[in-house]
Parts: sequence; C-alpha cells; structure tokens
Amino acid sequence: MSTLQLPRRALFLTATAFLAILISVAIHIGAGKDPGKVITPPSTAKSDSITTDFSDYDWPTDAGRKTTSTFAEFRRTHFHGGIDIGTGSTTGYHVFAMRDGYVARIRISPLGYGKMLFLRHADGYYTTYAHLKHFNVEIDARVLQEQKRLEQYPVDIECKPNEFPVHKGDIIAYTGDTGVGSPHLHFEIRDQNLDPVNPLLGKNLQITDNLPPTIRKIAVTPLRDNSSVNGDWNPRIYKARALKADKYKIVEPIQITGEVGFAVDARDRSNGSWFKHGVYGHDLFIDDSLIYSVQLDRVPGEDSHQIGLYYDWSLLNQGRGRFERLYSDSPSSLRFHTPKGDISGIVNSASFSEGPHSFKIVSRDFNDNRSELTGKLILNHAPHFEIEYHEQELQLKFSEISRVSKIFLQTKRNGSDTWSLKTLNPDAAEDNVVKIPIAKNKYDVVKVVAENQWGTKSRPQFIFINRPAAAGGHMTLDHEFESDFVRLTVKTSSVFTSPPTIIVNEGNSRRVISTMALDINKYIGAFRPLETFSGTRRLVAQGEITGHEATANDEFDLYPIVAGDSGTFSADNGNLILSYTPSSVFKTVFLRIEKSSYHNNEIYVLSPENTILNAGLTASVRVNPNMANQGLYLTGGGRDELVTSTVHGEWRTGKITRSFGELALVVDDTPPNVSSLSVTRTSTTRPTISFRYGDNLSGVDYDGLKIYIDDKFVVPEVDGEHHRVLCQVTDPLDRGSHQLIIRLRDLMGNSREVERRFVVR
Repeated sequence: MSTLQLPRRALFLTATAFLAILISVAIHIGAGKDPGKVITPPSTAKSDSITTDFSDYDWPTDAGRKTTSTFAEFRRTHFHGGIDIGTGSTTGYHVFAMRDGYVARIRISPLGYGKMLFLRHADGYYTTYAHLKHFNVEIDARVLQEQKRLEQYPVDIECKPNEFPVHKGDIIAYTGDTGVGSPHLHFEIRDQNLDPVNPLLGKNLQITDNLPPTIRKIAVTPLRDNSSVNGDWNPRIYKARALKADKYKIVEPIQITGEVGFAVDARDRSNGSWFKHGVYGHDLFIDDSLIYSVQLDRVPGEDSHQIGLYYDWSLLNQGRGRFERLYSDSPSSLRFHTPKGDISGIVNSASFSEGPHSFKIVSRDFNDNRSELTGKLILNHAPHFEIEYHEQELQLKFSEISRVSKIFLQTKRNGSDTWSLKTLNPDAAEDNVVKIPIAKNKYDVVKVVAENQWGTKSRPQFIFINRPAAAGGHMTLDHEFESDFVRLTVKTSSVFTSPPTIIVNEGNSRRVISTMALDINKYIGAFRPLETFSGTRRLVAQGEITGHEATANDEFDLYPIVAGDSGTFSADNGNLILSYTPSSVFKTVFLRIEKSSYHNNEIYVLSPENTILNAGLTASVRVNPNMANQGLYLTGGGRDELVTSTVHGEWRTGKITRSFGELALVVDDTPPNVSSLSVTRTSTTRPTISFRYGDNLSGVDYDGLKIYIDDKFVVPEVDGEHHRVLCQVTDPLDRGSHQLIIRLRDLMGNSREVERRFVVR
C-alpha cells in the first residue's frame, strides 16, 4: 500500500488509523506551608459507584491465565480498556460467558477489535470479548445471515434479550487474532454507560503477582513563565537509582521555584511473564503528606482521547519517556484521582516554607506490591535585588538580605572576554543594602549574582561604569510558544548596556514587558496573550547596545479559543474558516495557523499539536473548483485520518475532534489496488480465493469490499491489519467454468473491479 509522503510536517494516511478509542486521566493539589489536609486515596471498596457483584465473574477462557496486558495501560490513542489473555501463537481456545445474561451486540471489523461480542447482564453491566476467531454455531449463523443481507464483511448487530440468552460457562466463541494484534483474548467489563471497569476487581479474575513495579524516572515540569527547575524553565528528567527491588532514589536535590508538576515513568510485571504492564496507582507525598493519588479502577469510554491529559504528550513526542502526570492543570471529565478538581497536584514553592523538603512517590500494582521513590526538594526563590552605581560605589538593595549567603561580583574591561571573580559575604549589609566600592577608572563592567543559603542563584545583573566606545550592534527578537504564554528572547552580537524592554501591541492594546538577563548579550521576557483579540501580535524590542539605541521587531498571529465561548475566525485570506462552541476546548487555547504546500496540496498546520480538544472545532476549507475528489485530511495526535466531511458549495467542512495537526485538502482519484490474486483447491467444489489489497491515500471502505462468484455474493474474511482477504467458498460449486468478480472502493468513492474466470475440475 502506497502513501502520500510529505516532509516532516507531513500529511499521510494509513488504513489502520480508523479505530481510535481513547481514554485518559488527570491529577492534583498544590500544598501549603502547612501542606494542608491529608487526603485519602481511592478505596478498593469502590465508593465511586462501581456497583456490580465482582464475585459473580469467572475466568473467560481455557487458554490459561497468562495476562499480557492489564487495565488502563498506555495506548497511543486510548487507555487499554480491559485485560489481554495470552494464547501463545494458537487460536481456537474456548471463550466462556462469564455471567448469566444475553448477547447484546455482535461486531465484526477488519481492524481494531476484529470479531467482538458484548454480553449484557442483569445489573446493566457488560462483558466484552474481542479478537475472536469465530463465534459459536448459533451466533455465527446470525452473523452470516447479516453479512449476506448487507453483502459486506463488517457488521454491527444489536440483539434482543431473548435472541441469544447465555448462562455462565456457556461457550460463546473461540480465541483468535482478528483485528489488530497477535493471537490473544481481549476481555473487558463495562458499566451501564459502557465505561470500562478494571476486570482485576473480580476475585476470580486476579493473577499471581508478587513483583513490585519498576520506577524508571521522573519528570518535573515548570508550569508558569516564572517557574523553574534547577534554574531552567524546561522540564527536567531524573533517573531513578535502584537501592533495592522496591526502593528507588533521586540522588540530586531538585530545586524548584514557582509552580511545577511531577510525572512518573513506571512499569510492572506479573509472575511468569516478561510482558511489561501499566501500574495500577500512584501516590505523591510532600513531607509525608499525601497531596495526590490516582487509582485506575474505571476510565471513560466516550472521552477516550483525554489520555493526552494524563500522559505528558510533549515528553512522549520528544522521545524522553512515557510519563504519567501526577497533577491536573486542565478541566476534564477524568475523575479517578484524589483530590477531585480540575487544578490539583501542582507543587507551588510559594505555598511551602522555603528550604529543604522531602518527596516520595509510591507506585503500586493491583496486588498492592509497592515500590517507593524518594528524593529531596529545595523549594525556594532566588534572591531579589536592585542594583545602582553612583559616586564610585555599587549599591545592592535586597528584598530580604537574611536569606542571601553569597554575592558573586565579576568585573572586566570593555572589549575583554575575561571576568575577574570576587565572592562577597553579605554580613556587612545595612537595612538590606550591600555597599561595594568600585573605582571608576579600574573597571568598566560589573556583573552581580546573588545566591541564597540553599544554593539557588539569581539571574545576573549588569552595570556599565564606563560604556564601550564601539558602535552599536544588531538586535534580534524571537518568540517561543508555551502552553498559555509566550516567551520572548532579545539577543545581540555585542552587549546590552541597559536592559531592553519589549512593547506588545494586540489590536488597540499596548503593553510594556520587562526583561531579565541570561547573559550580557541575551535577555528574556514573557507575556500571556489577550483572550479578547484574534489576529496579529506586533512586538517591538527597544534597548541600548554599546550605548546606542537599537530596536527589533517581531510579529505572529494567534487565535484564542476561549473555553465557554463560541466564535468563528478565518485565516489565509478567508480560505480557512474555523468555528468553535463553548465546549470545544477544556481550557483556553491560543491557536496558531501556518500555511505550507507540497505537491500542489496546501497544508494548514494547526498548533499547538499536543492540545487535547473537548468537543472539537468545525473546519471549512475552500475547495479548488478545478480539482475533483478533494478529501479533508488531518495528521497529528498519533493518527492520520480522512476527516468525515461534506461539501457545501465551494466549501468542504468537517470536524476536528481530538487534537490539532496538519489539515489539508488532498486530491484522491486513484482507486484501491488488488494484487496476488489466487484461486486454489480448484480440484474440489469449495475453492479458496485470496488476494492482497491497498489504497494510496484515503483507505479502503470495507463496506464496499465485495466478492461475487457467478453474481452470487460470497462472504470474505478480511484482515485489515495486513491488508489480506481470504474467502473459503462454503456452498459447493458445479464443476466447470465460473466467473469471479472483486469490487473494492476507497473512502473517497474511487472504485476498482477485478474479474477472473476459473475452472472447478
């Protein structure tokens, strides 16, 4: 199967991308100087309204009790909704009804769960069984009847309570490998709302496990523009050092200023298995007070894409690890964490006493095997001071001199790259002011950094006693987008002789942003864009370089999508229109739209790509009247797909439902292909037909895959994962010549028909 291949910000589609079932979670609370009320983690007593009788559930197969995947494990597009029971490389083991009830639904798909059964039970709960080879005789007959009626392989049959009643232990199906994956049985318990519930809550479904989870590393992420971890505003990753099988430690003290979020990368195993499982729950403690807890007993079924609110998508996409967030910074419908609330678990240094603190993360599996990771935090703020020079005296005015342990004074001459360093003791300060004699004829530039008693340093500050005689230099202004603010960087190849300022113009609004030094030639600032203005932000940096005034300009477009509001905006001279409703996003998003093109395809790059949408947005793209079969495609968020869309006049309109990415109209006028067609066993009256198929872009429409022998529909077996079709003729054919017709169409309606004659001898 070929694909449309684009460079890095590419647009392409694979046929396997049409089942994306997602689920997710979120996290907790900022503690105070008194970390506050100690919280109680979720209880296995199931106080969250899980009401089914778990003692009534039995093991669903005779394939053994080896579990290869557990509940709520990570999947790129969803949480794993059940448990996987390994069957080796074998198919055909019995699958039993776990409880009394009836078959409520029969589904067959070439992808995803393949052949699947839903059983409904007296309490309104469901059990589901997937990747089946086939069903029992009665259910198989019902499926075959529906497939022949619709003349297609995929079916979705809703059954009446009296159609297929079952008793606990009845054989309902046989294990297989249909859909996606190697042979295994995927089993789920779902509640009345079809939300998956952890099957291991059933006593008869639990597995032998006395192995503690493995904690591999943690991430600590600054969440605000004034937050930092070890002096940096980027996330920091810390590897866990194993002390024992269940004890881990972060050796390096973690210095935190402002608001940060913790996340953990952990795995688990069970006895007799090398498969790595997800972890059942995590607890985060600060100074032995529990401030966050998550326990994966139930996950939402409908809002499965919210997995991106639980796993740190940015770190995952950067290849830095698969981290489960131990905090929540966004509204969502995820409620398997304690304490409840949209904003929780965030550690704010301002809410604690300054200085050393301890933290502990406890990760546990379902059998309550626990592993513990400990470490040390330094929660504090860098010293704050103002600097002045007059009458050959440098004055440092501190806001709180008692917390300053060292002052690093560096001096140099203009034109020199070498600094002379002197370390001063602040004991001689009077009224929070430190006075330092500086001879005007001895030094030209002074650099001052203050350090507190815990080793946290301030940003440097510079004073030019004598300005350089060189001409001014060139200044640049750059921007970098964070989740809800914009970070600005001003640089020069020379030196700033006074701190630059940045003017931000948003419509009729004008703001002045101050900056802080990273070095003598580099300053940074930040601002949160206005939610009330859509369009171009124009920025002007003003500064003094070697005593000469200089300016730099920058601009970019932002389109705020405000949670709780509705609106419409356009881009690219009106060729793209986006509409949103009060429920489109969980929290306000500052959308960016960039345009590129590739092979005559115009691509709109919608950022930030890691945004998890709520109800989503409606996108309308103006079609090219000279090009037929234009489909609306979206790439990003772990999937590539043809967006379900309609044409109204000159517009193609569809819904962006999960996350942003690359949106494009792409022409697809190439029908699917059929290859490796073979008719075998023609010496019998029941020959076997097989072939492979593919599509260049939109993917195969499996409802339109049809096989006829002498104008009579024959039901195929379709393997969507490997793009194979196998058709075993069941009704005997007469000896002699027969006509085979294969019809196949893609999701854009392009069709192909293949005809072949064969002889039954």
